[in-house]
Amino acid sequence: MDLIVFLILSLCITYCKIDARNNIILDGESDFTLSNGLMVVSDFDCVDIYKQPSLQHPLLQNHKIQLYPTFTNNTMQIKSSYGKNVDGCSSGKVPIYNQRKIDQIIINASSRLQMDDFQPYSKGSLGYHRVTLDTTQNMIFHGASVGIGAYNLSLQTNQYSISSIWIENGPPTELNSIQVGAGVHPSLYGDSQLRLTSHWTADSYKKIGCYNVNCPGFVQVNHNKEYALGSVLHPTSSIGSAAKEIGLFKIKQDRTTGHWWLIIQKESIYAGYWPKELFTHLSKGASLIRFGGQTYAPPNKDSPPMGSGRFPKERFRNSGLMGLLKIIDSEYNENDINPKYMKRYTDTNSNCYDLWYRGYEGDQYRQAFLYGGPGGRNCDI
Repeated sequence: MDLIVFLILSLCITYCKIDARNNIILDGESDFTLSNGLMVVSDFDCVDIYKQPSLQHPLLQNHKIQLYPTFTNNTMQIKSSYGKNVDGCSSGKVPIYNQRKIDQIIINASSRLQMDDFQPYSKGSLGYHRVTLDTTQNMIFHGASVGIGAYNLSLQTNQYSISSIWIENGPPTELNSIQVGAGVHPSLYGDSQLRLTSHWTADSYKKIGCYNVNCPGFVQVNHNKEYALGSVLHPTSSIGSAAKEIGLFKIKQDRTTGHWWLIIQKESIYAGYWPKELFTHLSKGASLIRFGGQTYAPPNKDSPPMGSGRFPKERFRNSGLMGLLKIIDSEYNENDINPKYMKRYTDTNSNCYDLWYRGYEGDQYRQAFLYGGPGGRNCDI
């Protein structure tokens, strides 16, 4: 009996925390603050780093794991930190979101929903809606970064809502894309918690690619469960509150290896990367960067909320927001986005979602915009 109780308690103790905060004050709204340092909590298996599922991809059979990016200036510190067990897996192992749980969710969900859910996100795809700020330069990008306001949303099982950055290249029929940010996706996770969510494709969402680590692809290198795809993000913001929480996300291509690194938090936590070998067009860099929100609901059903679930016209205390928008240019320089080379895109009417972009919002926010809305019925333009 004592052994059974011990095992149950051991299974229940699966949380980890971060206590780093950095207040940001919006120019023109001195009582509005953000804090960087989202805490991440979820259930993971600790897997040998060299036996993680991603390495089963046919293109990664002979892949040599890159433990840290070549662009970091703190190589020795990064190396040593990967061997520590700090709220995570022991040395030599990495956290992988519980695949058995994912499989069960997929089995229990509608197979049609799972199939539709990974199709192209375009104006012609029924049920999908997107409001984004897109680059217009004719150049090669090597990454981007963004601060995303964190809000809990209440969604139905057949809906999802994701706020993120997109890195893309290639013609529509051969699109290579990586998307990462904060998402609520009940059919994927089995709950409506806000989680670190990503997906990628190398063939325009036809057969190659998936969410998180649902298929071989993303290589996890950080040992902490806090920085693994599928982790719960919190604390989150409250509607009407002057204090909001923000998560900082960056995708950056390594100049030497060509891999696309996922970097989290102001402290530059290197979570892992999407190997160059997965892609045809993205292996050379990106031609388009997008920032914004995306939602899905089955056709003829209500669309879910996006961002905070409130409109930009309700201003910073209520609206969803993205700030500190940067691109990494063809020379690998990190710069604020330039309003001259950005355009607003929407495939929905403003009664469901909207996006307001004014450009520079002060030294703390720099380039920022408000976006989102409650969704609802008849969201097509």
